[in-house]
Amino acid sequence: MPDMNVLSPKLAAYHVHADAYDTVFIGTSRTFYHIVPDEVEAAVESAGCPRPSVFNFGVFGLTGAEQDWLVDQVLDAGEGTLRTVVIEDPLPGARALDNATNERARFFHGPAEYGPTVKSITSFPESAPKKIFRLGIFGAGAAYDLSGVGRAAALFFPAPEKPDLFKLDMGFDGFEILGSHPTPDIDARRQDFLDHPAKFDAAMARYGAASDEKVAARAVYLEDRLRRIRSLGINSALFISPDPEELDRTPRVGVELARIAPDLPVLNFNRPDAYPDLFERGLWFDHSHYGEFGARALSRVLGAELCSELKRSDAGAQHAIR
Repeated sequence: MPDMNVLSPKLAAYHVHADAYDTVFIGTSRTFYHIVPDEVEAAVESAGCPRPSVFNFGVFGLTGAEQDWLVDQVLDAGEGTLRTVVIEDPLPGARALDNATNERARFFHGPAEYGPTVKSITSFPESAPKKIFRLGIFGAGAAYDLSGVGRAAALFFPAPEKPDLFKLDMGFDGFEILGSHPTPDIDARRQDFLDHPAKFDAAMARYGAASDEKVAARAVYLEDRLRRIRSLGINSALFISPDPEELDRTPRVGVELARIAPDLPVLNFNRPDAYPDLFERGLWFDHSHYGEFGARALSRVLGAELCSELKRSDAGAQHAIR
């Protein structure tokens, strides 16, 4: 297993401290930067449920195959303590060859990951040509690895410099405030947001607009994963974060999942009509991520709704947070 930025240190920390957490959020950078464990815990308690202990397992760019694998790692390590797993809709797969041939991608190129990768890509709400392109990128990346070229390249042409190791502050239970550890990329994203207010407005206009991209397959994909977790006697829920760049997709996925599986908790916050206060531009750090105030505001609302959903669902009645 190579060192994967954020993922590796979080997994190592969770293995050591798994018995301290009964609730784990697993998702992309939206989870990493938006789920503040102490705010969620306090809000759950204020809503009338026993206070949970929350770990934020958000990872940059988490794909479907990676999430499936990570859920298994969490379920194994947290056995006996884990009560609730909240997953985010993962990303579908790489769109560029360099992202399919790096060490992290190569770790998920084994035959065991072929099925999860294909299911994630083919269920994603986008056009058929885009799906075919992603499948081609994955195939090229797997061929690069299985042919031996990838391994040879890593041995004979190592990276000249290793990036600084990501340091996980367990005092925040996996959460990080966006901008607290600035990098050129993060600074550039922030500046682009400040310089282009019209871009935010254009993204907001996507909500409710007509779309030809079908979401039914994605809802089924997510239902399968939530039901698998639930079958183990653990609460499961879907988290859909506010994200202006995804207003034409993820809200519809959440609505469809709630329609086909009304017993499963769906925490669908990417709805400006239902949560207008969460879409004030001043809460945002860049076009897809909150700053600290936005993250804390969302986490308070989320905690209250998580308590309500777990009370309502059959899984919540049998395995309430404790």
